[in-house]
Amino acid sequence: MVRKLGVFRGLYLGDLVAATGALRALRRGYPEAEISLISLPWAVALSPHLPHVNRILPYPGTPGLDGGGDEASLEKFVARMRDERFGLAMNMHGRGPTSTRLVIRFGARRTASFVGDEGDIRALDVGVPWDAEAHESRKLLLLAEKAVGSPTGALGSPEPELHVREEDNWRARALVPPAKKHLAIVHPGASVAEKRWPAQAFGRVAEALVCQGYAVAVTGSMGERKLTRCISGLAPGTMDLGGQTDLSTLIALVARASVLISNDTGPAHLAYALQTPSVTIFGPSTDVERWGPLNRRRHAVLFGNPISNVSTDNALRSIQALAMSQERLGA
Repeated sequence: MVRKLGVFRGLYLGDLVAATGALRALRRGYPEAEISLISLPWAVALSPHLPHVNRILPYPGTPGLDGGGDEASLEKFVARMRDERFGLAMNMHGRGPTSTRLVIRFGARRTASFVGDEGDIRALDVGVPWDAEAHESRKLLLLAEKAVGSPTGALGSPEPELHVREEDNWRARALVPPAKKHLAIVHPGASVAEKRWPAQAFGRVAEALVCQGYAVAVTGSMGERKLTRCISGLAPGTMDLGGQTDLSTLIALVARASVLISNDTGPAHLAYALQTPSVTIFGPSTDVERWGPLNRRRHAVLFGNPISNVSTDNALRSIQALAMSQERLGA
């Protein structure tokens, strides 16, 4: 019986959200276990929204793996992980072998990981071949199923999942008071230029949504305030929320929205997990079949190479189609 389970996923928002279906499967497989998510310190902010995780254990980063931390910090971290005495440690960070060798050093009774082209790692108790073409959530679920020892599909679907607290709803309502209008969220930012649809295109979509009767909120981080201000300037009547939403408030706003339109970035993955209809605009730097939404009826995908080739007309048609679909379903 596994009483303590450690899951290593030291990545960013979309990566963690993609793993939530696998975390749910682990909870079903080990209902009494203490499940610890081992991740970068920022993930503490996401912890209240992970219903199947008991705690977050901060990970300082690894030189040569994700460019963070230093050797001294890493050694202290590994010592802390060994002190945890996990019954099962799982590497959900990636294909290995660097991350796999790190998780093996945790000293758990059993270790599970993917196995890449570099070959088997003998210290593994559970090894699953890495399929680079498979959807991220599906292969993480497969690893969880193999670690639990359950047949494929016995522990549920790979669909992501997040929890919204009532206190998050209070903050969201204070920022965007409830109204009769449907709420549309426009999130124009992304981590790299190749993932950013032009600001003018977002502005035209936001303007059209205002004209269609939506309440439109433009969201972004503190560092994206210039961008959100630009979009709001192009679409009079929108709410500029740049720099005004922490992660929990953003999660509550996305959960409330009738639609979210964004690049392939964190809020898109929030929409997938919260079952909020969405339109995600992808450029050539992302593998859509690996990172896009699993549910293509609720979430539309538009692709351009370059990303600027995606037209605003196609984006607006996708939003309209989603709205009609939700009306048919009575959502």
